[in-house]
Amino acid sequence: MKKFKALLIKGFVIIAILVIFIVLIALKNNKDVAEAITRGPARWYGFVVSKITGLAPFISFTELLFVGLFCLGVLLLVLFIINLVKLRIIRAFNKIFNIAIIALSVVTLYHFSCEAAYNRKDMPLPYYQGDVERTEYIDIYNYFANDINLCISEMEFAESGDVKTSMSLQDVAKEVRKSYEIIKDPYFASHSGAVKPMLSSFIYREFQITGVTFSPLAEANIDMMIPTGDIPFTVAHELAHTKGVMRENDANILALYVCLNSENPYLRFSAYNRYFGYMRVMGSGTYLTQEERTQLVTINAAYDKYGSFEYKFWKEHDLLQHIGDWINNLYIKSSGVPEGTSSYSGGTTYEYDPTEHKITKFSEAQKLFLEKYYR
Repeated sequence: MKKFKALLIKGFVIIAILVIFIVLIALKNNKDVAEAITRGPARWYGFVVSKITGLAPFISFTELLFVGLFCLGVLLLVLFIINLVKLRIIRAFNKIFNIAIIALSVVTLYHFSCEAAYNRKDMPLPYYQGDVERTEYIDIYNYFANDINLCISEMEFAESGDVKTSMSLQDVAKEVRKSYEIIKDPYFASHSGAVKPMLSSFIYREFQITGVTFSPLAEANIDMMIPTGDIPFTVAHELAHTKGVMRENDANILALYVCLNSENPYLRFSAYNRYFGYMRVMGSGTYLTQEERTQLVTINAAYDKYGSFEYKFWKEHDLLQHIGDWINNLYIKSSGVPEGTSSYSGGTTYEYDPTEHKITKFSEAQKLFLEKYYR
């Protein structure tokens, strides 16, 4: 009788968690409410938890939690099967109810801590809104080409083309947090989550996943086996999630803005590696004559060499890429972003007039480059 009563209580607990989960989903669908949740209780929760998990900067509690939940789930499942075989039906279902309570609790907490942010209002960044004459393309291109060369002159590179640095992950995280000080708008949380290296980086590398932010623990977990030049941008991207920016394109664009305006050449190089290609088009034959192109600054060969190294690196580590893409695509779509993983590049689309040889509508990424240039 006691076991049946315990089962009944657990059933009510499951129903209660499901109700909370459904309410959270319903609230998320209203943009104003989603904004209020993200700026209010979800932000307060993240602040408190980040202070706790930040006490152990080299331990990924996310990894520990996932491993622990997996082991506990397997144990409860085995006990369920054993009790079922022995016809201990109530005991068996007690184990299943335990699994359900744990799983639903984690999912509901995750939903509370970050899912509303997927339906937030547009991210406020100082995008350049003015016009750009085609005659300015050379100066704009050269401005950033010179800065790339400056960054490279202050950095070291391995024979392979990868970046060499003595900075630890925590050093990089410190520089990224410092660069985030350029962000003043209350749309973004003032605190940042803890940045942690992943012991399971070798697995995530094969999935081609560079970082994972688990909001219930306010942790930005970094794959430490990715190309070194990509680490600053990855840290900035994952920290964007801990600041209430969950849409992947927004996190990328925010990371670009933060790293591009950093005083640290390593961070700026990481941003250039990701996005300068979309500004480099200004120096192409599509917009400039052959004579005009002779005025362009030559970019240090180390820039393209790193790009080639990175391309070859990911071609060699794609064992589980399709599985990783499928899981990530499914998750992003389930969070309310119909574009799925294609949303990562949402801020790079621009339009041009082939008759005037001029860009008529700049992308979000290009507008941030232009904002820095004109500022």
